[in-house]
Amino acid sequence: MRRSLWTRLMGVFLGVIVVGVITMVIAIRLTTSTHLQRRVLSDDVAQANALANLMTAYYAQQGSWSGVDEWLADTTTRPATQEPTAGMGPGMMGDWMSRWFQTTRSTGPLDDRVILLNAAGEVIADTGGASLDEQHPAAHLQEAAPVVVNGQTVGSVLVGSMIEPALNPADEDFLQAVNLSIFITAAAVGLVALILGSMLFRQITSPLRAVSQAAEAIAAGQLDRRVEVKTADEIGRLAQSFNRMAESLAQADVQRRNMVADIAHELRTPLTVVQGSLEAMLDGVYDLNPENIASIHQQTALLSRLVADLRDLALAEAGQLRLDWQSVDLEAVIAQASNALQSQALEKGVTFKVELPQGLPRLRGDGQRLQQVLFNLVSNALRHTPTGGTVKTAVEVKEDRVVIRVQDTGSGIPAEDLPHVFERFYRVDRSRARSTGGSGLGLTIAKRIVEAHGGQIWAQSWLGAGSTFAFSLPLVDRGEPPAPPGRRPVCPRCGQVTQDDWRWCANCGADLV
Repeated sequence: MRRSLWTRLMGVFLGVIVVGVITMVIAIRLTTSTHLQRRVLSDDVAQANALANLMTAYYAQQGSWSGVDEWLADTTTRPATQEPTAGMGPGMMGDWMSRWFQTTRSTGPLDDRVILLNAAGEVIADTGGASLDEQHPAAHLQEAAPVVVNGQTVGSVLVGSMIEPALNPADEDFLQAVNLSIFITAAAVGLVALILGSMLFRQITSPLRAVSQAAEAIAAGQLDRRVEVKTADEIGRLAQSFNRMAESLAQADVQRRNMVADIAHELRTPLTVVQGSLEAMLDGVYDLNPENIASIHQQTALLSRLVADLRDLALAEAGQLRLDWQSVDLEAVIAQASNALQSQALEKGVTFKVELPQGLPRLRGDGQRLQQVLFNLVSNALRHTPTGGTVKTAVEVKEDRVVIRVQDTGSGIPAEDLPHVFERFYRVDRSRARSTGGSGLGLTIAKRIVEAHGGQIWAQSWLGAGSTFAFSLPLVDRGEPPAPPGRRPVCPRCGQVTQDDWRWCANCGADLV
């Protein structure tokens, strides 16, 4: 049976309370009993000493212990508030009664048992009447109050707990009342602590239960579920983190749906053209001539480029983009990318410039991937620059980094679109016309490649004045990162061992996932 967190916390807390209350009751009870016994013994010793002084005077006057037992029996049974009568003469020991009254006034009423021993340790008087003429234990003689007359010990006095370690009925009643009060107080404190603990645990478990329910709802597909944040403590921060996670999941789900829709849109157009052209040729509407075949080939090339871009993006986002690290001549990389796009610039009537500083240093990286970045940035600039405009590639060395800028004189990018230009399938032109937009992956791939080289990429734009895309690369020798572990799979289509990333066959391009 699965128990809730609140039940387990309350069980543990209840056990702690029970153990604490029992320990507290036992400790306080033992402490109270010990201190009470010590106080009673101290009072008994004081009374024994006072009584010993009285017995000293008695023995000095009488010369013996004769009649002391009757006198003690009479005085201990007389109420402490009853003063001796005036008619008591010496024969009735009225003077001793008066002395006894004065002694009990200073030491308190003598309600305990009193034993008087002679010099030999024999009991000669016992108000309890239980041990007359008996030899008292020697250990008690060491604790007794001595009766000294003319420098000789003629007897000793024991009172109450000095005789045996026991409390009188009044002290026992007091101790029981104290123990009962301690038990009631401990039970009340434990009950209050249990109630407060239950409220505290409820405040802790309720938000956790809400988070758990929200997590189950999100797992069931309700990505709009959120948790209410009520506090600023750890529970509140947990709820905030959960809400941020849920928001990220919702955004990721939206991006996934948009990506699927974008991929379907990108594939639909060339596939529709290819299918329509082939059906027209089959129906005899189009002739099977080089012009029509070239149109179909152009659409298949577009499909191949889109698939390649998707492959590069998937590898880059998974951290599996393979880079061939070596010393790169950046000037040669820029020249190759510029030469590849020079004809496109001439065909469109756009001036294409390249400005390089003298003595451009070499850097560590993948020359082909860096050329791909430049190709994507320059082709993007040419695509958005009208006839008669200018596209310029410039390089600047700053300390330990090199900055490459691609600047155009196109229409520019609105400020609200600028933060999204590096997102996949994002286009400023919502019409998605292929004359003004590519596959929507070029800038995203460029960003991933630059970041894989330890660099940064950014964009600046002004409406009506053009845009500038720039990226920086470190000039330090970063070395080649270690290759991922694992053996190379065999392609099921061509039977070759792939030498590239394990997701794709480098020989025929088959998907190995």
